[in-house]
Amino acid sequence: MPTLWGLDKIIHFIEYYIFGYLIFRCFVPLESSTFRKGQAILWTIGIGVIYALTDEWHQSFVPGRDPSAWDALFDALGVTFAALTFQGIRKQVSIIKWMESWLERRMRH
Repeated sequence: MPTLWGLDKIIHFIEYYIFGYLIFRCFVPLESSTFRKGQAILWTIGIGVIYALTDEWHQSFVPGRDPSAWDALFDALGVTFAALTFQGIRKQVSIIKWMESWLERRMRH
């Protein structure tokens, strides 16, 4: 039986935290948005969890890989935590907001 805690689970959490941050970012651009924060949180969690579950299901068809409910749980936790902490992280880590602004300006040209 795989262990509940370990580097593997931490990596799953971090990967899906980043994924969740990017999903949430799609719903809440720097400029005004028609999405409310609550809607963005729900959509982020929904999309992230569905992706995590389908990814684990996909692994059942890949030789040498096994699906894991624990992996899916840590994926879901990462996405959820990202959705809930998105705005606070952007306020506290100014380099992230600067990078987002810079990327948006570059993409407009």
